[in-house]
Amino acid sequence: METTQAHHGNKNWYDKSYKWILIIPALMLLISFIYLIGFYHANGDLIYKDVSLTGGTTITVFDANANIETLKSGLISEFPDIAIRGISNIRTGGQEGFILETKETPEQIKPSIEKILGYKLTTDNSSTEFTGAALSTGFYQQLISAIIAAFLLMAWVVFLIFSHDKKIKSISTMLTYLGVMIVLPGISSVNGIAWFAIVAGLIYGLWNKNNKRNDYIILLGIFLVSVLIFTLFLKMFLVPIIGIILVLLYVYYSIPSFAVILSAFADIVMTVAVVDMIGINLSIAGVIAFLMLIGYSVDTDILLTSRLLKDKEGHVNKRIYGAFKTGMTMTVAAIASVGVSLVIIYGFSEVLKQIFTIILIGLVFDIVNTWFTNASMLKWYMEVKKLD
Repeated sequence: METTQAHHGNKNWYDKSYKWILIIPALMLLISFIYLIGFYHANGDLIYKDVSLTGGTTITVFDANANIETLKSGLISEFPDIAIRGISNIRTGGQEGFILETKETPEQIKPSIEKILGYKLTTDNSSTEFTGAALSTGFYQQLISAIIAAFLLMAWVVFLIFSHDKKIKSISTMLTYLGVMIVLPGISSVNGIAWFAIVAGLIYGLWNKNNKRNDYIILLGIFLVSVLIFTLFLKMFLVPIIGIILVLLYVYYSIPSFAVILSAFADIVMTVAVVDMIGINLSIAGVIAFLMLIGYSVDTDILLTSRLLKDKEGHVNKRIYGAFKTGMTMTVAAIASVGVSLVIIYGFSEVLKQIFTIILIGLVFDIVNTWFTNASMLKWYMEVKKLD
């Protein structure tokens, strides 16, 4: 990437191409959406889930001589959802047993396993865990709610950093924390923090000598609506409405904030699509990995945005290039560490394997969405606003 711009009206390759570069991540996001829509129609959900999220039985058998392939072929016709993976010694790599997962109950699956293995499963040679479907489904819904709340809060923090309108910051604060209360209902600590933030947002917005009468009406109106919704009508369908209003505010009042949020959103959507393509059955650990990915996704975006908007030294291309070198160093270092860790634990820990795989996929997409999507949108914005 060139760091200087030619004089006399001539433009370098990046100045000529940066808008066209946006087509690449746009197509990737569109393809991901199309794939996920088809996946949802085929499977009734956006992801494959293991028994920790659907409910079912997990049986761990400590048998170094068990033939896993024979066991699987003998059970697959009767239990088509069955998943079996070996347990290996981390030092020698030798098999020490296997873990079997299915949606069936222990009473249904154990006799078939014992028949193939040729011995009875006891507490000495195995362990059995069973989770009810209702409990697992409820926990899965709570995790999804946590991801939605985390994304709302991430977007709000980014908007606070890069927006300059006190009234809109106040409105976004009240709407964001109203959304958080809706997606995480009945948690007293969350409600307490949310109400504190809503009241603080209202005071922050009202404490402005440049306010007009309509500004006070709008701020007080949103506060009263928040009180009424919390008291009478805390329903999930309001979250998309709040989300749409917030996105419109972000787009209208702070394109840089919207660019960061869009890049993080694209990271998540593209990662979910690839996770589905390679057939990962998402566990609790996998959902938590997506929560971690939200944090990873905004690091380089905030670095880039801060460098472009707050650093006034040099041409915009030079600032992008400086942020690019720093950001890519961070991302490549993270990819290297996660990749090496994934190779080391690949056959030993399914939990860590899933976490590292999801983060690794997300980091790769973050390169595209930060340096194609976010950088191009910011350069376009700065060109229109003549901030170069």
